[in-house]
Amino acid sequence: MLLAFLRGELASERFSGDLHTALEACGAEPSLITEGNPENPAENALRREVMGAFRGYGRNEELFHNFPEHVKWECAELEQDDLAHIRYIDYSYWNELSGGTSLPLDAVQAIREDRRIFDVPNDRFLAGERFLRAGGKFPPVILLTSGSGQYIIVEGHLRMTSYALAPEYFAGNACFVGICSLAELKQWNDGYE
Repeated sequence: MLLAFLRGELASERFSGDLHTALEACGAEPSLITEGNPENPAENALRREVMGAFRGYGRNEELFHNFPEHVKWECAELEQDDLAHIRYIDYSYWNELSGGTSLPLDAVQAIREDRRIFDVPNDRFLAGERFLRAGGKFPPVILLTSGSGQYIIVEGHLRMTSYALAPEYFAGNACFVGICSLAELKQWNDGYE
């Protein structure tokens, strides 16, 4: 999961600068991500350190504040019906963009109407949609669930929004799904049902 998370963020306009800063602070090269071997314990330890510096992983900080401790990770393939059950993390920007539902599918209307939430342009979502329609493939998104059929995005909010704009390109893509208890998931993400 850590390697997939870092690969997704390395390609992000928003987060790649901070990730490069964390890599440098930890004495790591980008190849730790681009050529990473998830079977190498030393690399895994260094990636964990980078994730801590970058997004608070293992430190109970930032995105990973109250993150579930007991998660079983699986690689899965997304099915078309899954799109209606994937939600944004409980965060003001995503709440506003989706009209309070946390559903990427509900964010489509705001984006198509060019409603700017907190004055943030929607260009990046439309660029993601164009990328998909031109035959591009995104890295896997990372989701968390308690097994109830609802999924919370841990990493890949922009990509999931692009899929909502071009849903015909959603099914068949790989993802990582973490399964944890309902109590732990609610502690991390207040908006989980």
